[in-house]
Amino acid sequence: MGVPGTIMSPSAQMTVTKNGILRSALREKTAAIHERLHQHDGFHALQRGNITVQSYGDLLKRLYGFYLPYEAAARTPPERSDWLRYDLASLSIPDYSWDMIPICDHMPVLDTVERRLGALYVVEGSTLGGRALAIRLDGICGVGVTEGRRFFQGRGGDTGEAWTGILQRLNNCDDDETTHAAVVDAALETFACFERWMTGWRTISND
Repeated sequence: MGVPGTIMSPSAQMTVTKNGILRSALREKTAAIHERLHQHDGFHALQRGNITVQSYGDLLKRLYGFYLPYEAAARTPPERSDWLRYDLASLSIPDYSWDMIPICDHMPVLDTVERRLGALYVVEGSTLGGRALAIRLDGICGVGVTEGRRFFQGRGGDTGEAWTGILQRLNNCDDDETTHAAVVDAALETFACFERWMTGWRTISND
């Protein structure tokens, strides 16, 4: 979700859509909350490269508590939650702790194609920024080591292509006020849900 260091691929930058009004509305309406998330202390510590192992584990667990119910609400196969489980396991988090991780219980209702697309705009956009954060984890994971940073690596070299696919889906949306409102509302609700959830990420203040 709006993490620091967002990098958009050249192909995504060059994508021109007939439905630019919808994309412009999404950028405008989500700009303030996106900027606030840039200042989130966990992502900020990660960006600086000085997050501790304890706090990094706390951050991953909080993200897991969001993405597990998100995938259920969006009716998508587990993907990001699996990446997070992989990373947590690599940090030697005991298996018994999975049931102890708090799970977000105020996920937006994503019951239409339009609302799922609005939420996906937020989630897939965060993957762009995640790749920039992944390289800051050498101190915890080791240089060139994938274990521990799979979530932030996202789709690797395919990240730009996935983002371009989201832009194309926005382009193909019906050009009417009801459709646009459903997409934008779901994006705003997803961002707001994520922001509220991430405020409680830290169990030990040590960064």
